[in-house]
Amino acid sequence: MIRELKSMCCSLYDEEMFTQMEWHVLNTLEWMIGHPTVDSWLQLALLEGPEYEDMTVEHMSWYICEMALYHKEFVSVKPSAMARASLALSRDILGCPEMDTYGQVDSELMLSLSRQLNQPSSVLARKYAAPHLSRVSEVLRRFLLQQAAMSQCHVTPPTPPAEPATNQKSMQQHDVYSTPQKVYGQHVINGYLTPPITPEGEYFGPGNGNEIKPYQTSAPRCPITPTPQTQMQYSQQQQYQQQPYQQDIVMQ
Repeated sequence: MIRELKSMCCSLYDEEMFTQMEWHVLNTLEWMIGHPTVDSWLQLALLEGPEYEDMTVEHMSWYICEMALYHKEFVSVKPSAMARASLALSRDILGCPEMDTYGQVDSELMLSLSRQLNQPSSVLARKYAAPHLSRVSEVLRRFLLQQAAMSQCHVTPPTPPAEPATNQKSMQQHDVYSTPQKVYGQHVINGYLTPPITPEGEYFGPGNGNEIKPYQTSAPRCPITPTPQTQMQYSQQQQYQQQPYQQDIVMQ
C-alpha cells in the first residue's frame, strides 16, 4: 500500500516518510496503537490517580501482575480487570487511601490474587528485591508476616471441657461412707415435719399395738410431738396427791 502511495505522489516521497506522516497524524489525534496488555491498562490507570508520582505503587502492581502469570486461572481474565485489581490490591498493601474508581474492581478477582501472594516464585522475588524496583518483594513479605501475627493474636486457646457435676458427686459418694437418710414424699399434707421420738417405757408393752413396724418410706399424717420430761413428772405428782383426797370423799 505504501508503494501505491509513492507512485501516486510521483515518487516524491520515500516509503519511510509515509510512515513518519502516519505517526504524526496519530499523535495529533492522541490515538494509541498497540495490543491491550496489562501494562498499557496499568499505565492508563496510573495516569488517572495520584499514584503517578509514587513509583512504589506501580512496582507493586507489576509484581502482582507477574505473580499471576504463574497460575492458569488468571489466563482468561481481561487485561483491564487485572490492571484495576492489581492496582487496588497494591494500594491496600501499602496503606494508601482508597479511590472512588474501586467500585468497578472485581472483588472475587482481588480475593483470588490475595491468595497467591504468599507463594511467589523465588526468581521473581529476587527480581523485585532490587533497589530500582523499590524492594517491593520485601515490603510484601513483611506485610504478610504482620497479617499472620495479627490473626494469631485474635485466636483464643480452647478451654478444656469441664466434667459434669453429677459424675463428681457420684464419685464422692462411692468413696465416702454416709448415713442413710429417710426419703419423704414429694408433697407434705399440713404443717412442717417434726423429728420422730424414741419411744420408752410402756410404749413397747405387748398387746398395745405399738410394736415396731417395718421402715416406712412416707411421712406419717400426724407426727408425734415429744412431751417435755418436766411436764410428765408434774402430772404424775398431781395424780398421786389427788388419790387420797378421793378416797376420803368416798368413805364419808
